[in-house]
Order: sequence, then structure tokens, then C-alpha cells
Amino acid sequence: MIKRANVILFLIALTAVKLFSQKPDTNAAHAVDSGFINVDGGKLFYEATGEGENIVLLHDGMVHREIWDEQFPVLAKSYRVVRYDRRAYGKSSDPGAPYSHIEDLNQVFIQLKIGKAIIFGMSSGGGIAIDYTLKYPSKVSALVLVGAVVSGYGYSSYMFTRGGHLKSLSELSDPQKAIKYMVWEDPYEIYSENTRAKKKVAKLLETNQHQETGGYSKPAERPAARFLSEIKVPALVLVGEYDIPDVHAHAGVIEFGISNAKREIILKSGHLIPLEQPEAFNESVLKFLKNMEFFSILDSQGVDAAVQYFNVTHQFEPNTILFREQEMNLLGYRFLHNGKTKDAIKLFKLNTIAFPDSGNVFDSLGEAYMKDGQDDLAIRNYERSVELDPENEKAKTMLKELKAKNKTFSIP
Repeated sequence: MIKRANVILFLIALTAVKLFSQKPDTNAAHAVDSGFINVDGGKLFYEATGEGENIVLLHDGMVHREIWDEQFPVLAKSYRVVRYDRRAYGKSSDPGAPYSHIEDLNQVFIQLKIGKAIIFGMSSGGGIAIDYTLKYPSKVSALVLVGAVVSGYGYSSYMFTRGGHLKSLSELSDPQKAIKYMVWEDPYEIYSENTRAKKKVAKLLETNQHQETGGYSKPAERPAARFLSEIKVPALVLVGEYDIPDVHAHAGVIEFGISNAKREIILKSGHLIPLEQPEAFNESVLKFLKNMEFFSILDSQGVDAAVQYFNVTHQFEPNTILFREQEMNLLGYRFLHNGKTKDAIKLFKLNTIAFPDSGNVFDSLGEAYMKDGQDDLAIRNYERSVELDPENEKAKTMLKELKAKNKTFSIP
């Protein structure tokens, strides 16, 4: 899991911000380091910026590293972010002999001294991220897979004809025809109404053309689809609403195969989500990263440290959601059933703060208080649950029993 700064240092830093009323300029640009990484038979151009835990960004099979323009500076506010051009893209060299995307990525890790990283993989870059995680699991702390495809699952004829719009993908062998079709005519690559995104992609493709060299890329040693269960790190799987059905199918396979995966659909987007819907994409990703951070602290430092982290985050970023309601509810019950009633109460209380309009979270907190023998607090929370959800018959029954037991409370 992620290893972030100690919670105490985090609290001290944020307290200092409050005391001196000086918020950091989160819009300040970070210096960007760039250069080339030597790989077997070629060079990869990279850019790196920011400080903190490492994030490595892998682009898709059409657009080079600048597909991440809307994420690169945003993520750099809290992380060290690296993006690079794969061979035959952007400023990287064209291959003249067989090579491995997986080993190229490993050289990025080695030469930029990245011990461990969160990998973002877009489309075929997502497939590379999965293959890399299976081969080098100790180097990956999490995955963000965007319109990703997984080796070993395959494609339907619908994919190769783009839903009947082409006889086959061979019609796109001419670069100019490919740009024209994929940007302006294909119904899946970019959402039809997003003219801004289409213009940007067209410009990126016009200024970054390479010769076709796909035949040199070596396949992964193992078909990843059969071995996804080996991946134990958290994974966020994002798919555009209007992406082609094959990509949605791959996303389902990935979500099913990786036990700690969560899938989300980004509305009004085709395949190129980071560029088409950058705000929605960034919001989903930052929530995912915050969620990981919270649960990393919970796992490594315990409930009290996680509660402190939540309280500070909620104070300074009240709109930031660190977990899903059901996720925290299930965790609280796990603690409750294991006899850790006090800790369960603390977790259920976080849920009431995060989701104050949910009758269910107050019902759960009421149950925990009741098991802890705090009937007065149990009654108050069950009353709140019924107030928010008048159809909650369970809470009504528990209220009657508790009030009958505690005569100081009147039974309505």
C-alpha cells in the first residue's frame, strides 16, 4: 500500500497552515525535468515533475505522452509524476529490432530511481501496466486503468471494423486517413459532441507522426487475462460512456479478475477520457488516491490515526470523500463482529460525518452503541435514522426495546 508522511507530521503541517492563515499556492507550477532514457536499441523521452510518491503515466496507442496534459501538473501537487513517450511516439526513437514495452518501462523505473509507483495506463498503456505488474509486482503500489485492454482476452470483429464503419483496421494504414477517421468520424474514440477534444487530438497527431513499427513489439510472456487474480494492489478501472463495447468488455474482465478493483463509467466521454473529460477524470482519480491513503493509514497505523487523518482532511477539504458509505459500513461491522466495538463506533461515526443524510449510517452507529452498553447514544442515533428514513422498521423496533428498557425515555 501507499506509504505517505506520518499522520502526526501531516497534522502539524496543516495546523501551521491554519495558524498562519497562509494556504500554499496549489496552482504554482513545478519545475519539469526532462531527458532521454537509454533502452535496448533506442531512447525514450521522459518528463518528471513534483515530489512525493511516484506516479508513472503510460499513454495510449494513438496519442503520445501529452494525452496527460490535464493530469501532469495536477498530480504533481502531491506526487512525483513521470510520463514518457513509448517507442515510435513523440520524441522517442523508432525501433529497428524487437523490443519489450515491459522492459522499457522497467528501465524507466531503474534509471529514474523509482522504487515503487502508482501506474496510470491508458488503453494499450493499461495493458502494459497490467503486464508489468504481473512481472514486477513489488514495484507497483496501485493501478489506474483507463479504457484499458488486457492481453489474452482478445477482441470481436466489431472492434476491428469499428462497429461496421470500416472493413478492417487496415484501412487506417495511411496516417492522414487514420487521423481523419479516428478524430472526426469514429463514434467511439472521442465523444461526438466534444469538438474541443477533437481539435486538440488532431493537433497532437499532426505534429507527432512516426512510421508504423508495431511489428517489433514483443508480446507479454503470459496472457494477463488468465492471471489477473495475482494482482493484489488497488485498481481503479475507468471507461468512457461511449467507448467501443470491446473496451467495456475488457474493463469487466479486469474488474472481475483483480480482487481489489473498482470500475467507474465516465459520462460524455469516448476512449480518451483524460483529454475529453479532464475534470471528471481528475476527480475520480484523486478520490481513489485519497481512499488508498486513508486505508493505508488505517492498515499500518490503526483506527485512531485514520480518524485523525479523516478529521484534518474534512476540516480543510470538506468536499473530499475518503471512502464510500457501504465500504465503511462493511468495515465497521467487521470490527464489530470481531469484538472491537470501540473501534467500530469510531468508524461508524466517520460515516455519519461523511454521509449525514443517510439513515443507514446512523442505524449502524446506533447498533454499535447498543452493543457497547451506551443505550442513551444508541437511542439518539436510532432516532436520527428514523428521522432520515421513516421506513426503517428495524430502527423503530430497536427504539421501542431500548426505551422500554430505559424508562427515562418516553415511547411515542
